[in-house]
Amino acid sequence: MQIGPHILVRLQYWIRGFTNIMQGQPNIMIPQLINAFRQGEFANIVKAVEASPALVNVDPVVVQLYGGSLRKLAEHEKAAKVFEKGLKKYPSSTDLMNSFGNFLLDSGNAVKASQLFRKASSINASSFDYRYNLARSLYAEKKYREALQLGQQLLEVRLNHISLRILLAAIQVELGNIDNAEAYLISVLNIDNRNVTALNNLGNLKRGQGKLVEAISHYELALTHAVQANADTPLIYQNLAAVMGLNGDTDSSLAVYQKGLSRFPTDSELNKQYAHFAWIKNVSSPFAFFEEQLSVDNAELVLVYCELMLRIGEPSKARYWLEKLIDHTDKSISIAATAHLSSALRDLGEFEAALNLSESKLKAAKRDTVALLVEKGYALLSLRKYKEAIVVFEKVCRMAPLNQGYWTLLSTAYKANGNSTKYQSLCDYQRFVHATKLLADSAVNNNFVQDLKDYLSTLHNNERHPIGQSLRNGSQTFENLLDSKHQLLQTLRRVLEERAQEFIGSLKTEKKHPFLSRLSENLNFIGSWSVRLRQSGFHKSHYHSEGWLSGVLYVDVPEEVNQGGNGWLCFGRPDINGVAMDEDYAIKPEAGTVVFFPSYLWHGTNPIETESQRMTVAFDIVPN
Repeated sequence: MQIGPHILVRLQYWIRGFTNIMQGQPNIMIPQLINAFRQGEFANIVKAVEASPALVNVDPVVVQLYGGSLRKLAEHEKAAKVFEKGLKKYPSSTDLMNSFGNFLLDSGNAVKASQLFRKASSINASSFDYRYNLARSLYAEKKYREALQLGQQLLEVRLNHISLRILLAAIQVELGNIDNAEAYLISVLNIDNRNVTALNNLGNLKRGQGKLVEAISHYELALTHAVQANADTPLIYQNLAAVMGLNGDTDSSLAVYQKGLSRFPTDSELNKQYAHFAWIKNVSSPFAFFEEQLSVDNAELVLVYCELMLRIGEPSKARYWLEKLIDHTDKSISIAATAHLSSALRDLGEFEAALNLSESKLKAAKRDTVALLVEKGYALLSLRKYKEAIVVFEKVCRMAPLNQGYWTLLSTAYKANGNSTKYQSLCDYQRFVHATKLLADSAVNNNFVQDLKDYLSTLHNNERHPIGQSLRNGSQTFENLLDSKHQLLQTLRRVLEERAQEFIGSLKTEKKHPFLSRLSENLNFIGSWSVRLRQSGFHKSHYHSEGWLSGVLYVDVPEEVNQGGNGWLCFGRPDINGVAMDEDYAIKPEAGTVVFFPSYLWHGTNPIETESQRMTVAFDIVPN
C-alpha cells in the first residue's frame, strides 16, 4: 500500500480536529501507524486500531492501514469486511478504492478489482497508479486487448517503468505476439540487466518455443542475480530444474531441485514438482524431502503430500496426516483436509465413515461447499444410495456447471439408478463419440503419422507413469505438445482443429446441455500430450474436468487390437470404489484415426499384453 502526500496533508487536517478519541490521540497514533506499516509491524497496527476502534472514523487512511495489515497477516475475510465497511463510510476515497482493489486482485476477484480501479481512475484521471492497477486487473480478467491499449498509453507517461514493461510482455504472450513480448523483456534488461523477473520470463518464452538451451541460460542468470541479491524464490529453482529435465539432464535437474529445497524446505509447490520428477525418473524415495518437513504447522505442505499419497495408492499414509488437519483453524485447510480424508476412507473401503465425515462437516459449515458435496456424492455412490447421489450431483452441477467431472458423476448416478433417458441425454455415444481419419488421403495420412511416430519416440524417455494420471505402465510427455513450434506438431494442431470443427459443425445447440450448449468453431487447445503404453499398459477409466471436447489420435497401434479387445478405448465404465459397471461403448484403435468425445465421458482402455507399443496424442479443447 502506498500513502500519497495528499493523504498526509488531509490526515493532518483531520488530526487537528480530533485531538482525543477513545483515550487515543490521532495526531500521535496515526503517524505512528503509518510508520509501523512501513516497517512491517502489521500485528501491532491491528492491535492498536482494535484497541481504539474510533480511529477508523478519523480518516480513510486508517482503514487502509488496518485492512492492509490484516491482508498481510492473511486474515483475508476480516480484511475484506474492513475494506467494504470503510468504502461505505468513505465512498469517494480513491486511495481506499485502490487498496481494496489490490486486495481483491490478489484474492482472485479481478472483476470487482477492475470496477474499483475504474472508479478511482474516473475520479482522479491523473493517477498513474490507479490506471496501472486497472491494466493489471484487466490482464487478470483476460481482457488482453483492453489491457494492452491502456498499458501502451501508460508507457508514454512512464517510459522506463519496468513493471509496466513486464506486464506488457505478459499481455503480448497471451495475445500470441511472442516477438513483441520478447522485445519488451529485452527493453527491461536494457534498463536493468540484472532484472530477475525479466530474465525468468525470457526463460519462459524460450521454453515455450522449445529452445531449451537458451531457456536454461536465462534461468541460470536469473538465479545467479537473485542469489546475489538474496532474493531467490522457489519458482526460479523450479523453472530451471524443470527445463533441465526437459533437456534430458536428469542429474542437473535433481541437483537444482534439491538446492532449491535446501533453501525453501517447506515450499509446497517446489516439493510437489520435485516429487513428480523424481517419481517418473524412478528415483528411490521420491517423497523423502516432503516427509522430513511434514508437520501440522506446515498445513499446506501436508495437504499436497496427502494428495500425492492418494494418487499413488497410499490412502493410509494420507489418512494419518489428514486426521490431524480436519479441525484446523483455517477453514479452507479444514475443508480440503476433510475432502481428502473422505477420499482416503473411500479408498480404504470405509464408505459409511466417508459419508458421515462429509455430512458432519457440511452441517458444521452451515453452507454448501462443492468439495464436500462432491465427496458426499461419491460416498453415496459407493453405498449404492443412487437417488441421494443424484440430488447431490444435480446441485453441484448447478453450482459449478463448467467443471466436466461433476457431469461425469451425475451421469454415473443416473446410470446406476436406471434413469436411462437422462443418462442417454448426457452420454449419447452414437452421437457424441466421433472417429475419423486425420487426413482424407490414406497414403498422405500414413506418411504423416509415421513421421509423427518417429518424432514422438524421441520425446518418450521417462521410466515411470506420472503421478495422478490415468496412465499405467507407460510414459507421457511433458509440456503442452501442440504448443510446440515444431513444424510437424504445428501441422498436427491445425489439422486436429479442422477435424474438431467438422465434428462440432454436425451437432445442434441445446441450451441446457453441458456439451451442446457450448458449441463453437472458435477453439482453444488447453492441454495436449503423447502417451506410449508398454506391455500391460493401460489407462484407468477417467474424465477430464477442465476440458469440454477431448480427443485422441492413434499414432502406433499393436496388432493385438484385432483380438480380444486389447488396447480398445472403452466408454462408460466408472472408476469408483464400490461401483461396478460394464462399459457401454468401445472403439477399436487404428493408426491415423482421431476420436473426439465430450470431456465428461468416462473413458479408459483395456491393457495391451504384448511387448509392442501403443502410441497416441491426446488433447483437451475448450470453446473461446
